[in-house]
Amino acid sequence: MKKQLGLLLSAVGLVLLIVQGAWAFELITRDVIEKQIITNVDFIKTADNFVIFFDGSSNANQLVPGTNMTKIAAAKMLLAERNQILPDLGYRCGLYLLSGFTALKTIQEMQPYDRAAFGRAIDQLPDKGEGNSLLQPALLKLEKILEGLTGRTSVILFTDGTYTETTDPRKPLEIAQSIAAKHNVQFYVISSAERDNQRKMVKKVASINAGSRVIPVQAFLVHPEYLSGALFTVKVTSYTKLTARPEVVGFTTKDILFDSNSDMIRAEYREKLDKLGAFLKDNPKSFVVLQGFSDASGSEERNLAISEKRVVRVSRHLTALGVGSDRIVTLWYGQTNPAGDNNTKEGRQLNRRVEIAVGGL
Repeated sequence: MKKQLGLLLSAVGLVLLIVQGAWAFELITRDVIEKQIITNVDFIKTADNFVIFFDGSSNANQLVPGTNMTKIAAAKMLLAERNQILPDLGYRCGLYLLSGFTALKTIQEMQPYDRAAFGRAIDQLPDKGEGNSLLQPALLKLEKILEGLTGRTSVILFTDGTYTETTDPRKPLEIAQSIAAKHNVQFYVISSAERDNQRKMVKKVASINAGSRVIPVQAFLVHPEYLSGALFTVKVTSYTKLTARPEVVGFTTKDILFDSNSDMIRAEYREKLDKLGAFLKDNPKSFVVLQGFSDASGSEERNLAISEKRVVRVSRHLTALGVGSDRIVTLWYGQTNPAGDNNTKEGRQLNRRVEIAVGGL
C-alpha cells in the first residue's frame, strides 16, 4: 500500500529508513527526513488477534524505577499512544483488567479492531490501582477466549509477577504452558517486576515458546515499538531517494546473512559490525534496531527460535564492543516477510538474515 514516509516513521517509532544496497553504511540526513517521500510500504501482520491483560492492582501504583510515573499511568499512556498509530490489518482484540478483589473485569470483549472504539476502552482503564493481581483467573479466561479465535494470537500481559492464588491448583506458568500447547499463541510480557522471584516467574512465562518474550517496562518506555512488533512488521519495497545533506541523523546497512540453521556471524561481517559498534559508541544518543528472520525450511517454531538466536548473536557482538544493551532493540519474526524466494537456494539465503537500522541521532 502507498503511504507517506511520515506514517511509516510514526508506525515504527524510529527516525530511519530500511533500504537495500551495498554493505557500506547508507546515510540518512535531516533533509531527507524533513521532506515528504512517497514510498511503497507493506504492513505485514505478525498476529491475527491480540488480547491485552492490564495490571490495575494496587502494586501498579508504584513508580517505574528512574521515573516519576506510576506503573499504571505509564502503561495506560503507552497503550493510548500505540493505539493511535496501529494500522488496521483486520485484527480481533480484547482488553481486560488484570485486577480486582474477586473477579476479572472485562473492559472490551473480543471484537474486530476499531481504533476509536479501542481508544474509548483504554480511557476506561483506571488511573489508580486497587485490589489484587488476578493473574491466574486471567489465564483461565484466556483459555476460553482462544477457543473462539482462528490464527495466531498475541497476548500482551502487563504484570509485576505477583498474583493472588485461587482454588485452581495450577500456577500461572503451568496454565500458560497448557494454553501454548493447544493454541497458536505468543506471550508479550511487559514486566514491572523488581524482586528476583518476580523476575524469575515473569521470565518463565515469557519463555514458553520461541514467539514469546519479556520486555521490562523501563525499556518499553524508551522503545514503545516493541508493542508494534507484537502485531506487525513493515516491508519497504521502494523509496524515493533525495540528495543527502551534511547533517546525518541515521543510517542503514545491507542485511547480515547466515548459513542454514546457524546463528554464527560470518567472518566477512565481523569487521563491519566492529565499525558499527564504534559508531554507536561515538554517538551515545543513537540506538540500533535488529530484526531477525529465517527461511521457510523446518517448522514455524524452529524458524522463530533460530531468528531470535541470530539477533541475540549480533546484539552480543555489539555489547561486547561496549554498546549498552539498553540501546539495542531486538525483534525476530522467523519466516515472516521473506526477502527472497524460499523455493530457490539464492532466495533462502536472502531470507536467513538480520536487518540493521540505526536511529536517534
